Amino acid sequence: MMSLAILFLLSAAPGGWQTFTNSNFIADLCGDDSVLNAATLGGVVILETKPEIRVRHHFYHTDGLGVNRCLGIARDPEGNLWVGTDGAGLAVIPADSVRARLYRAGELPLRIRAVAVDSGRVLLGTEQGVYVVELRGSPLNFDDDRVEHYSFARVRELLSDRVLAIAAGPAGYWIGTNQGLTQVDQEFSRWRAFRRPLGDSVSAIALLSDGRIVAGTELGLVVGDTGGLVPIVTFAQAKAVRDLAVTGSSIYLATADTLFQVDSSGTMVPLLLGDIRSLCAGAVLWAGLGGNDEWGLGLRYLRSGQSWESYYFNGVASGMVSDCALGKDGSIYVGHHSSYISRIKPDSAVQLIVSPLSWAVQVRCDSRGRLWFSHFYPGGLSVYDPDADTWGSRQLGSGDRNVVQAFGLDRHDTKWVFNKSGSVVAIDSLGREAEFYLPELVPPPGGNYEFAFDSRDRVWVGLTNGLEEFDYNGTLFYPGDDRHALHSEGLPASEVRSVAVDPQDRVWVATPQGGAMWDGSRFQVYTTSNSRLLSNNLYRVRVDGGGRVWFLSDLGLSIFDVATGSWTNYTAQNSGLIPNSQSLTGFYTALALDDQQGVAVIGTARGVSVFSYAPEPDSGVSGLKIFPNPFVFGVHRGVVVANLPSDARVRVYTLSGMPVAELPVSPGLGRAYWVPDKTGSGIYLVVASSRQGIITERLALVNRGQ
Repeated sequence: MMSLAILFLLSAAPGGWQTFTNSNFIADLCGDDSVLNAATLGGVVILETKPEIRVRHHFYHTDGLGVNRCLGIARDPEGNLWVGTDGAGLAVIPADSVRARLYRAGELPLRIRAVAVDSGRVLLGTEQGVYVVELRGSPLNFDDDRVEHYSFARVRELLSDRVLAIAAGPAGYWIGTNQGLTQVDQEFSRWRAFRRPLGDSVSAIALLSDGRIVAGTELGLVVGDTGGLVPIVTFAQAKAVRDLAVTGSSIYLATADTLFQVDSSGTMVPLLLGDIRSLCAGAVLWAGLGGNDEWGLGLRYLRSGQSWESYYFNGVASGMVSDCALGKDGSIYVGHHSSYISRIKPDSAVQLIVSPLSWAVQVRCDSRGRLWFSHFYPGGLSVYDPDADTWGSRQLGSGDRNVVQAFGLDRHDTKWVFNKSGSVVAIDSLGREAEFYLPELVPPPGGNYEFAFDSRDRVWVGLTNGLEEFDYNGTLFYPGDDRHALHSEGLPASEVRSVAVDPQDRVWVATPQGGAMWDGSRFQVYTTSNSRLLSNNLYRVRVDGGGRVWFLSDLGLSIFDVATGSWTNYTAQNSGLIPNSQSLTGFYTALALDDQQGVAVIGTARGVSVFSYAPEPDSGVSGLKIFPNPFVFGVHRGVVVANLPSDARVRVYTLSGMPVAELPVSPGLGRAYWVPDKTGSGIYLVVASSRQGIITERLALVNRGQ
């Protein structure tokens, strides 16, 4: 089976956040013959090119960029990198630093498309005109800088506020807009406008060795100086000019489909086909390719006398994440809307695996460590065995029967499917298949709904018309004792996007208008009006081993500690969560928890965020903490036993030594959770044991009615 192993350098942020993106859409390049700097839609990459090509560092939003979507980059004489971002303004990467700094937030537009550096100045092209940062001799001391803003309203010769390109020359600066070309001297006192030098939009500018400039428009190339511009290339049909580079007497022209070499007479020779977005020319000609926002086409480079070669930056197969799961080996498996699966290994390597089926929608791990993927179109299930590095697949029939719209995997390794034909299909661990028709279930228009399972093996599935409860009474192939019911009354919205079950068999759901908990008889609703939930627009819900409920919404992550009633919220502003800088609908797509490691994985439309929520390791159980203590029935929800080592077992006894309960422990969270709803008032012993020893604490349960 074909696979591609790629070394991936993790980016760790304060608070245990890590970022994985696809950085092969390369928006801009700068550098020299030994170091190439790339602004990509997945961050900034510094690439050493001698003696061999290797990544020196990959910068993400968690490294100070603010966002991962970077559009322009330039290097100053001191080696500092100035980065124009799409969503965080201007970022600066000091020379030889592994941290970026945002430049004076609030003073510049959030979207900066073009960046040029002159001695003591940084020029920025934005949708609101040109910004000039006067560095005053200290490029990394932002406090003494002066920022000037030039707009069409202020300078009519600018022609438009939509600036597409900037170049710094010996006699001043050239500014390309969607209405033509503007030249200004270094004192910004004399402005000259060149409306429609050949076409309307001047999207690329480069300096020639004789001090003249070459500018690219949708109709061709012009060459000239302040005395005038003359066409040297005229396109037969309009083309999108992406970038220009000059070395010696050659001009390199990047368009949306071809890279050309242009000589002084205007003769164009095609060198490379592809969506060329950026160029850097020297001893090696570098071409950064585009693609789409989710995944890019990487780098191409041409050494003198050789053929074109390719280089791809490390990362996940696509920024668009459909689902994710953690394997038994500690790897993270990421599904995409393609045939590629990304496997992020514990040693920080990323392996791209080719699935036999396309469009993986959901991912689940079985008890043997195999990964099961559900597929929308053309449908079916696939399974990957990491130990053997082999794939298998299971077709459910033809047409709509094979299209999976809801998927789940229970503790017996039975795969549960709701297909587009409207039936529930269960495939047990031996491959035997049972089919159930539940008339109240309606096939939804999409295919990303979920099954969940409680300790009694009841099956729960959320669809567009509510929460379905299905009890097959432990007899999968005998339908006579089956029971099923649809619960919708009391839900904040009829659509149930996600389902999870807590240790007390309470069922939690995520809907477009809030969360809810089914306690067996009714729904308890959680919204922004009665809780600290970030948003009512919820996509996923999960429950960790400590009984905490995780809600993933359009604004971020909300964690509800049921025992204490407290909420913790994580957004792109207060954590390392990937920001939604483009304000995309449905940006946060997936959520998976691993209680053994204390790791949460959040899938987005632009990559993967990994959050380590495990507490600092403890040397033993000497710091055992129980709260609330005393526990009051009717006031408190549950008891938390915290500060546990990962191998702890926790039991509750009466004072006479009679066993009362053994509590499930979350190794990653270092705590156990207990709801003593069927236990009487009194004093109980909580005993925690591990390899480090045994410790006993007393717990008081109080019933105010007694």
